[in-house]
Amino acid sequence: MGAWLLLQVAYFASMFFLIWRSSRAQSGRQKTKRFDHCQEGRYQSQAYHEGDK
Repeated sequence: MGAWLLLQVAYFASMFFLIWRSSRAQSGRQKTKRFDHCQEGRYQSQAYHEGDK
């Protein structure tokens, strides 16, 4: 009985860890996309202003 309970707890903890890690990775990719988009807009605005000169 004790080994079965330990196995269930270990399985639950490993699933929880994998879900937590994948959600962290997704949020990191979204932050990177937002950062890339901001940088892209910054470069476009500089190019636009250079063309005005």
